[in-house]
Amino acid sequence: MFPKLFAFDLDGTLLNSKKELSSNNIRALKEMLDLGCIVALASGRIGSSMQQYVSKIQNTIALLTLNGAVVYKNAFDITTPIYNSPLPADYADFLIDYAYDKTFALNYYIDNKLYGVKHDGSIQWYDLYFNETRSHYSYVTSFSHFNGKAPSKIIFIGDPEELDKIETYFRSIWSESIYICRTWDYYLEFLNINANKGTGIEALASSYNINIEDVVAFGDAPNDIPMLEKVGLGIAMKNADPEVKSAAQRISCCTNDEDGIAREWDLIKEEFFINKTCN
Repeated sequence: MFPKLFAFDLDGTLLNSKKELSSNNIRALKEMLDLGCIVALASGRIGSSMQQYVSKIQNTIALLTLNGAVVYKNAFDITTPIYNSPLPADYADFLIDYAYDKTFALNYYIDNKLYGVKHDGSIQWYDLYFNETRSHYSYVTSFSHFNGKAPSKIIFIGDPEELDKIETYFRSIWSESIYICRTWDYYLEFLNINANKGTGIEALASSYNINIEDVVAFGDAPNDIPMLEKVGLGIAMKNADPEVKSAAQRISCCTNDEDGIAREWDLIKEEFFINKTCN
C-alpha cells in the first residue's frame, strides 16, 4: 500500500547545512500533499521555529515539536495539541537547581514559549542556539518562578565535553524514568519518558486513523531512532550517524545537502507507481 503519512526531521535531514529548504525538497513535499498524503515535520525545535519552513510549502502541515513532546495537526494552530507529554515538575525543578550558575545555558520550554536566564556562562550558548534554530527567547531573571511546573522539555546547551560528563551522570540516575538524548554535540535534552518522536508519530497517525505501517519517516540523528523504528519504513540519510543507519530499514543514497528527501520521494513513486494515491 502506498504510504499515507510522511514525517521528516529538519536539521540534517530535510534542511541542508545552510538551514534551507531546497526547491527540490519543496517540490517533493507538495507532490505528497497533492496526492493526499499527510506531511509532518518532526524536530526538537519549538513550533514557532518550525513555522518558518511551513510557510514555504503553503499547505496544511503537521508538527511534532520539541522532540515529539507536543504534537499538532496544523502547524499554524498550535493552541490545541493532539499529544502533550510534559516533563514532570520534580525532575524539572532538579534540573533548574543543578544548572544554577553553571557555565552552560538552560532552555526551558512551556506553553509554546522558550525561556532563558542570561548570565556570564550562558550568553554564548543562547547565541549559538538562536543562530542554529532562529528560536526566539523570552528572558527572565530567574527560573525560580517555574518551580512546581511541568515544562515540555529542558535542554542544557554547552561545551560538548562538559555535556558528556553531565549526560553520564544523569543517565546513571534517571535512565529508567526520563528520556535523555543528544540532538547535537552542544545539546543535552531531558523529556518525559513518553515524549519522543516515536510516540509522537504514533499519536499523529492514530489521529488520522492511519496504520503506523503506512508511515514513512526520515532522520539522521539519535533522537530520530524512536521514530525510524516505529514506522513502516524508516529511512536514514546518507549523512546520518552510524547508530541511526543501523536502526533504519533503508539508507538514502544522498545526504541532506544533495536533496536526499526529493531523491527518496522519486524512488518511492517509482516503487509504487506515480498514479497511486494516498487514499
